[in-house]
Amino acid sequence: MPGPGRDLIGEEEIAMAVDVLRSGYLYRYGPDDDPNFKAYVRQLEDRVAEWTGVRYALATSSGTASLWLCLGALGVGPGDEVIVPGFTFIASISSIVFNRATPVLGEIDTTLNLDPADVEAKITPRTRAIMAVHMLGNPARIDALRAIADRHGGQLRAGRVCGARLVLRRGGGQRHRGAPLRHRRARGRAR
Repeated sequence: MPGPGRDLIGEEEIAMAVDVLRSGYLYRYGPDDDPNFKAYVRQLEDRVAEWTGVRYALATSSGTASLWLCLGALGVGPGDEVIVPGFTFIASISSIVFNRATPVLGEIDTTLNLDPADVEAKITPRTRAIMAVHMLGNPARIDALRAIADRHGGQLRAGRVCGARLVLRRGGGQRHRGAPLRHRRARGRAR
């Protein structure tokens, strides 16, 4: 049985995959001056950054990797707690564990998303983030979560991973939108 999304793969996608295979560059990096290096990933990142109105976008191998990197970029680590819905995909929780933080399972409400009242009750001095997951197409109650942030001294800031998740963080620092990691361009190398 074919997997989901198979109907989205047409001749154009097949031709691009063959193009990459024939180029000899089977990974993200390559020299800008080699016409065989297609830089498809960099082109995608640049287009996503432009489309979302951010300076940088970073393509990853999975949503799990995206969440892991986002939490790390926000400084989530050992000793921190992250409130996450108990009803979610494993990536939400594993990305917290990968950053050596502690997941705190929040209750869900009738939307199948975090119950804001439960979230507020679970905030402790160790709470570093609230990870809202828009479950099964139902948007999380972002306005209520922002209100919780305001009630806790405005110390919580927002970041996002392709608009699919909202991570609120306790502490100072700048607001992260999109991929907060900086690309570095070395002479003769793609960024």
